[in-house]
Amino acid sequence: MERTLYLNEKKGLVVMRDGPSLWIREKDKAGTRIPARLIDMVFIVGNIKMDAGTLMLFAENSTPVTFMNKQGEAVGVVMPYNHASPDHHQEQKRFMTLETNHEAFKTWIASQRREAQIAVIKKIDWEKAQGFLSKGFREIDYTAVIDLHRSTKNHEWEAVHGIIENLILEMVIQEIVASNLDPHMGMINKNCNFGFALDLYQIISPESDLISIQFFTSCRWHDFVQSSRKNCTLTKDGWKNIVHRFENRKKKISHGLDMVLRGFFDLMRHVTP
Repeated sequence: MERTLYLNEKKGLVVMRDGPSLWIREKDKAGTRIPARLIDMVFIVGNIKMDAGTLMLFAENSTPVTFMNKQGEAVGVVMPYNHASPDHHQEQKRFMTLETNHEAFKTWIASQRREAQIAVIKKIDWEKAQGFLSKGFREIDYTAVIDLHRSTKNHEWEAVHGIIENLILEMVIQEIVASNLDPHMGMINKNCNFGFALDLYQIISPESDLISIQFFTSCRWHDFVQSSRKNCTLTKDGWKNIVHRFENRKKKISHGLDMVLRGFFDLMRHVTP
C-alpha cells in the first residue's frame, strides 16, 4: 500500500515542493524528501508552513488533503479539480437520479453495514456476536454493544471517535476517486459535499467504533487525553497512538472498501434499467 502523510503543527516545520517530491524540513534536523507518487492520503493538523506548489503537487497526483484543527475536527478537504467527467460519472448519475433505485440502494447500504457491524462485534464480544448471528439484531442492539464497551465520558469518546472518523472518511474519498466515481453524488446524503462518500461511510463506520474502543481499552489512554470543560484534545502521544492503530487497520479497511465499491458497481449493473 502507498503511504499516508501526517503533518502535525510543530515550530520550525516547513513543507515545500521539490519537483515531483516533497521536501520536509524541521529546525535543527536534516530535511526529508518524499516522492509524491508514494503518498495516497494527507492529513494536516494545525498550522503548517507550506507553499502552494505542495498542494498543487497533491492535486496533480489525485491525492486528497484533509485539514484538521488541534481538536481533530475536519475543517476542509482539498480535492483535485477534474473538468472532464470521470469514467463512471454518467453511469453513477443515471443510477442515483432514478427514484426507483433509491430503495435498492438503501437496502444494499443497510445489508453491507450489518456485515461490518457483526465483524466488529466479533472482535469485541464473541459470545454476543454468536447470539446475533442466530437471532438477528437491530441498529439499537449494535449501539447498545458499543456503548457497553466505551467505558468513557461522551466528550472524550466524541473527540477520539471524530478523529478516527475523519481518517477513515478520507480513505473512502480516496477510494471513490481512484474508482473514477463522483464522491459528491450521494443518494442518502443528497445535495451536500461528499454525499456519496458519506453514503458509503455508513457501511465502513463500524471500523471507527472498533478503533475507538481499542484506544479506550488501552491502560494508558488517560495519558493521551487532555480534557477541560470546553473541549477535549489529544496529546502528541495520543495522536501517535491513534495513527498507529489506524495504520494497523488500514489494509483491512482498504480491502473492505474495495469490496464495497465492487458491490456498488454490481448494484448499478443489475438495478439500473
